[in-house]
Parts: sequence; structure tokens; C-alpha cells
Amino acid sequence: MLPLVVFLSCQPDIKQIELENHNRMVAKLDSIITDARENPLKYFYANEYRIAYLDSLVDANPGHAQLHYYFALEHQNSPGIEKSIPILQNLASTLTDSVSQLMTNEALAISFLRLAEVTNCIENYTPSNCILPFDEEAIHQNKSYIQSSISHLEFLLDRYPDNYSYHWMYNLAHIANGTYPVETDPDFLIPGLQDYEEFPAGLNVPRFSDTGMMKGVGDNRISGSACTQDFTGNGHLDIFTTSYGFENEVILYASDGQGGFTNQTHAAGLKGIMGGLNIECADINNSGFADILILRGAWLAQHGKHPNSLLRNNGDGTFTDITISSGLYESFPTQTAAFADINHNGYLDIFIGNESYSEWQGFFVDTEEDPEPYPSAIFINNGNETFSRYETLIGFELNEFVKGASWGDINNNGWPDLYVSVMGGNNRLFAHRGLDDDGFPKFEEISQTAGVQQPLFSFPAWFFDYNNNGLDDLFVVTYDVRVINNVADEITRERLGQQTRSEFSRLYKNMGNETFRDVTEESGLNAVMFGMGVNYGDLNNNGFPDIYIGTGAPDLSAIIPNRLFLNQNGHRFYESTAASGVGHLQKGHGVSMADLNGNGLLDMYIVLGGAVEGDFYHNALFENRSDPGNWLVVKLEGVTANRQAIGAKVEAVVRDQEATRSLHRTVNTGGSFGANNSRIHFGLGHGESVSVESLIIKWPGSGEPQIVENPAINTIHHIRQEH
Repeated sequence: MLPLVVFLSCQPDIKQIELENHNRMVAKLDSIITDARENPLKYFYANEYRIAYLDSLVDANPGHAQLHYYFALEHQNSPGIEKSIPILQNLASTLTDSVSQLMTNEALAISFLRLAEVTNCIENYTPSNCILPFDEEAIHQNKSYIQSSISHLEFLLDRYPDNYSYHWMYNLAHIANGTYPVETDPDFLIPGLQDYEEFPAGLNVPRFSDTGMMKGVGDNRISGSACTQDFTGNGHLDIFTTSYGFENEVILYASDGQGGFTNQTHAAGLKGIMGGLNIECADINNSGFADILILRGAWLAQHGKHPNSLLRNNGDGTFTDITISSGLYESFPTQTAAFADINHNGYLDIFIGNESYSEWQGFFVDTEEDPEPYPSAIFINNGNETFSRYETLIGFELNEFVKGASWGDINNNGWPDLYVSVMGGNNRLFAHRGLDDDGFPKFEEISQTAGVQQPLFSFPAWFFDYNNNGLDDLFVVTYDVRVINNVADEITRERLGQQTRSEFSRLYKNMGNETFRDVTEESGLNAVMFGMGVNYGDLNNNGFPDIYIGTGAPDLSAIIPNRLFLNQNGHRFYESTAASGVGHLQKGHGVSMADLNGNGLLDMYIVLGGAVEGDFYHNALFENRSDPGNWLVVKLEGVTANRQAIGAKVEAVVRDQEATRSLHRTVNTGGSFGANNSRIHFGLGHGESVSVESLIIKWPGSGEPQIVENPAINTIHHIRQEH
């Protein structure tokens, strides 16, 4: 018999294997940076690498005007935007035909406008900068760049007076210059840009202040996503954020418990973990700590065959990339994923939506003539930190350009149903029909009969009970790429009360029989959105979830405000973007709502910045400065259900004087671009006699509901599942 020590030495060192796999992922991500440097034409956001690539070509072709123009645009889209201006000025002075004058003056107007933003909003930062309407602090101090932009816009408007994109930039430039509306040409004035909205009586309008830089979480990069969870287990909510950029590491901002945050990225073992346009966070191994799924390669077609990352939370403040060993390693372009326990075995499964070929990708990247498929898949959790991949299950198969996904229980039968948002095609609703004889989930695709296939050009989507009737409703946000280069034009048309061309988002009301009714117009959500990062939560504590939309497009002229819509008692939404102080003009991406300072009000962390390297901005932490009134927060812990209780439904029976009402919530991570934390936040209103009679909890996979009587309000309750 071999000595015991020899026997033990033959066993695999699990931690060593995990470290090797983690380092393999870091090396793979580093190779993407190398590829971008060597092949910059593949990646639309590799602007500085493309500048280096074009530099010698420009020197060798001094008379090639078109090449010099594209060289200027690369500088315009890079951090060195000021280098675009002399090139464009030279072209404007030498090329006198009308087309060249249009192109060069438009590019100069945009370059000066962006340079004015960088100089005044970033280098001379104040919390109110770039938020519409502008207050006195937000008016540009260095006015030379904005006045140069106005001059070029006046040149353009004189020749093209019907171009509403020019109208929009011209009005914003005058606002930044402090000359709106008195010095704005009346022929091009867009009225009301500095006004607050009007509201019906009784609607409590929250007010926010951007404290991101003050709190140390104002990461200044391009587009990305965010998630808020208690990653460290100390009871305080932390922030995890990503950036689309190649050489941008993920960042973990750990709460210090005093309202501030510290960057713990390297201490958490995350050095070298790069990129990711979107993330989702969930506890995949029932450890009690949320893990992180980073999604990569979005919008890049065949050039986006980049692996996702599953970061396991080790429970000691560190993370390990276990993608390779988990069975999640694959190289497809993707941006969306959603968690649910679809077989009721107590572990969270994952839907990952990939981006198969679509003709609409041509707006962002040249696609292959004969593109390969990138089918989406459901990954079933094996309970040992591994997953089994299924491209097909009974009733489920999907090979589309997927941009959003959400699980919800549309018929209250206890099984999670899957909604998938498809860019440029019909959206899909897969109703869960239980398990087959082998224990695998069965689905039925019912999107047509359910009436939820639109909008055709959709992006994020989510289930939520917007009217508190106990049924999961559905909101699908539009992103109409057919007019993606005319976003400012569309928002101007809306402001002027004219017909717009882009699709509206859809609010679908659940009718209780696996069908939905489109209530978008009657609910007040028929607005121009171009929504990217989005999320929902009860921001004014009236008991009904509100909606925040991060807007924008790759074009630097698409500087339109992100938008907030308040839910009035489940009947109608009213825009409060201006009144709430959240109309940021920078591109809005991943949105996460959470009570980050423990005062009973939901705050919002927004990843700001666009698609190209020069379109960066500080992420915003919109701290809710309202009167909280009354509230109650529930943190559930599953036992036979998944420990994070994803999919659990909670009804709060609220008494106010002699009347009772019910509030309905489901444990999830919110919208599909940006992730909320999994605590349930109930706003209870501002009445003095409010109380909660009971909490009725329906755990995933469980029979009888669990009832908690008379929970105290204005506090957090940790509730563990009873057997």
C-alpha cells in the first residue's frame, strides 16, 4: 500500500486548477486587445488603434480628401478629439462644393460641441453638469468651444433649415452658452427645454443629486453595465461595473458602510478581467453570495466571438473566473442573459441570448456574406458549479439577433416563462409547460397568440407588475436602428409635437389568460426612447414601480436626455426627467436601482458613455433626496428554493386607516441591461397610519405560501424559507 502522503499528492489540486483556468481567461481577454491592435478595422470602438493604422496612409496621400476626412472622424471619436479640428478646418477651406461644405461644417459643429462637453463637463466637473435643464453651475465656463459650435450650426441651419438634428444641437449649444432662449433664433427654437414638467395632484415627484464623483464611484469610461449586491456579505450594498472598452478592467466598488465606497478590484482578484457591455448577478451555487456573469461581444457579429465570464464569489471578498470549468465557455457575440430555476431543483439556471445574423447589424459592423449561426441556449445548473448547455428543449429553439431577456410567471402556475427581445424580428414568449418524464422543462412558444411580438426593433425587456394586480406585465423598450443616425431629429420632432418615425416601446398589460393588451398610449409611454440601459423600481415610495431609460446612439450628435417616468397608481406614467434632475445628456447604459445609503429610498447607479473611445463620461450615482415616507425591504433566503429566492413572489397586504391594499413584487434582477439587487423594496406611501398586516411569500417550487404577520415597517426583514 502506498503511503498516504503519496496518495494525496496524486489528487488534483482544485484551487490550482481553478487558478490556472482563471489565468487562461485573463490571457484570452488580453489576446483580444492584441487582436484589436493588429486588426483595428474589426472593432468600431478601436479608434486610437485605427488612428495609428491610418496615420501612414494619410501621410502618403496628402491630396486624398476623403481619407483625410475619415482620419478626422477617427480623431473625433477618440479621446484626442481636438486633433480633428485642424484637419476639418483645412478641408472646409479647400473643398468648396456644397456636399463637402455640409460634411465638414457638420463634423466641425460636432467636434466643437463634444470638445466643449469634455472641457466643461468633465475637466471642470460639477454634479449638475450635462443634466437638462441646466442650472447656473452647468452653464459652460469656457465658452469658446460652444460658441464655435454655434457658429457652424448657424452656417448649417442657414442652408438646411429643415434638419431637426441641427435644431437640437443648436438649442443645446445655446443652453450651454447661457443664451437660451433669448438669443436663440426663433425660427429654430425648441421651446421648453429648460422647463419642468407638470403633474397631477398627489403625485410625489422624487428629486435626485449626482454624488458619483463625491462617493468615489464616478468611473469615467465608455458604455458598460452595473449591478448592485452585497458582494462582501457585510450587509451593505456594493457596486460592480464594467466597460465595453478593451483595456478597461471591471471595477468592484465595496461599500464602506458609511455611504462611501472603495475600489477593491485588485484585492478581489479581478485584475485582468476586462470588458463586458452587460452583466447579470445571481447566486449560482447557493453559497449566499452573488456571483457575476459578464457578457461580451455584443454588436460585433463575427468579430464579437468573445467569451463570457462567470465570476464565482468566493465569500471572502474575492472572485474566481470559473467559466471554463463551469461549462459556460463559448465564443459567441452576446449581451443578454437571465436567471431562473426552471426545473425546481433549487439551483439557478441561465438563458444566454446570442446575436445571430441580422441585416440590421450593418449599422455597426460589416457582416459576413455567409454568416455562421450563433444560437441562444439554456444552461441547466447541475448543482456543482457546472452547467449543461441545451440549444433545444421541447418547445424551445432560438437562432435570432437577441438583445434582451426576462423570466416571469405570466399565468401564476409556479413555472418561469421566458420573454426574448429580438432586434429586427418578432419577439418571442416561451411559456413553461412543466417537466417531461426525464425532468427536463417543456415550453410552448405563444408570442403571437399572447400578442407580444412587437416592437420590431426592441432592446431591453422585463416582466413586472406595474398595476399591483398580481399578474406579471411586460415592458419592451424600443431601439429603432432604422433611424439610428437621426436620434436628435426624432427627439426634436417629439418636442415640437410632430409625427415621429421611430417605433414606440410597448407596455403590455397581462389579461390573466396568457394574453396581453397593449396599453402603451393610454399609459403615457408612447414616447421616443432609443432605450439602452434601463431599469425599474419604486423611486417615490408610492407602491408602484417607476421606469428609468438610459438613451442614446453611437453618433456623437445623439446627446438626448435619459428619461424617468413615474407610475401613478398603476394607471398612467408621467415623465419627471427634468423635475427629478436625472435628464443626463450623456449616453445611458447599464442602470441599477438600490438603496445604497440605507435611508429607505431607491437610488440609481447609471453607467454613462457611448460606443466609441472618445464618448466617455463619469458614471452617475443619482442619490434620492426625497422624503422617504414609509417603506419595507425584504431579503429572502431560500432553503429548498434557490438561496437567493429568484422567482419568489411576495404580496404585502398594507393597511392605511380603514382600507387595505396589496403590493406585488417578484424577486429578480430587474431590467435586462443593468441589474438591480435582489432585495424587495416596498414603498408604502406617506400616510401616518400605514402598517403591513402580512407578507405572503410564494417560494419557487413550493406549495403552500409562507405568511409573516405584522412585520415592522421602515426596516429590512431577512426571511428564511420554512420547510
